[in-house]
Amino acid sequence: MKDHPSRRIAVGLSGGVDSAVAAALLVEQGWDAVGLTLKVWDASRCCSLEDAEDARRVARHLGIPFYVLDAHQVFERDVVAPFGAAYGRGLTPNPCVVCNRRVKFGWLWERARALGCDALATGHYARLVGPPGGRRLHKGADPGKDQSYFLVPEDPAVLDRLVFPLGSKTKEEVRRLAAERRLPVAGKPESQDVCFLPRGGLGAFLEERLGGRPGEIVNREGRVLGRHRGVHAYTVGQRRGLGLASSEPLYVLAVEPASARVVAGPRRAALAAGLRTGTPAWLVPPPPAPATWECAVKIRSTAREVPCRVEAQGEGLRVTFADPQFGVAPGQLAVFYEGDLVLGAAWIEGA
Repeated sequence: MKDHPSRRIAVGLSGGVDSAVAAALLVEQGWDAVGLTLKVWDASRCCSLEDAEDARRVARHLGIPFYVLDAHQVFERDVVAPFGAAYGRGLTPNPCVVCNRRVKFGWLWERARALGCDALATGHYARLVGPPGGRRLHKGADPGKDQSYFLVPEDPAVLDRLVFPLGSKTKEEVRRLAAERRLPVAGKPESQDVCFLPRGGLGAFLEERLGGRPGEIVNREGRVLGRHRGVHAYTVGQRRGLGLASSEPLYVLAVEPASARVVAGPRRAALAAGLRTGTPAWLVPPPPAPATWECAVKIRSTAREVPCRVEAQGEGLRVTFADPQFGVAPGQLAVFYEGDLVLGAAWIEGA
């Protein structure tokens, strides 16, 4: 999209250094930029009033229009409520993926279009390659900051309206660019963790949303090892917080909301040969069924990629790992790669 610098573009300004530098680069490239900040800050650790003021200062520094958009209702409906409900069903959800798909690439885009914008930019570290109609999502150039895992849309056409100005840069470069341009947030630290969680963290959030339904912690044979306060506090692969006496470390193997049971066992029992998914969202045309294909998969945002074989199975996929993987958690996203190219993604339904 650099070929059309006169077009109007909305920039999602979070109040942080990444989005600020993204906006600055677009202004320098000749884009007619508009800064947009989402107001979702009531009980969160980011997207706060202070962050909104930082975003306003950045926009003023760059001389671009700035708007704060009240996204409380859509954020609660599409991100926060489903996040809590998923834990209640024994899943381990990824709210950042959902926020990007539904709130930023959907709701925010509609507001940007109403302001006459032709594209939407964010400060994510990922690259878009190719012309409109054939645009492909690639990893960011900085391996330590690549955020492509979180950015797979449900419809590949969404890529045509997105711009990621930081995709070819490292975090160190971005910090340097911010300092050189004297951006008001140049020295601001990065935010961490899920943005809407209260100060008490995930446990406090889930306790408030779901309450506690005590139950049993059992081994794979069904023998009772202990008790828990509620299945929502556990996720597959978890070790800490089980409170069990054992001759070897025990990990969560499964969460069973219907019976209020948590199944625990040794680490080797949490290794999976593969996984199954729901309906995939492909960004490139997959081979026609019943063909299988080789690629790599990430089973969570912090996992390393592992070579795998993928085959269609009904509406979903059956994925076989080259090496067994630890802690395959239903509710997480499986993202498929071929080198730096993102092929697509699907929600994990089970190991």
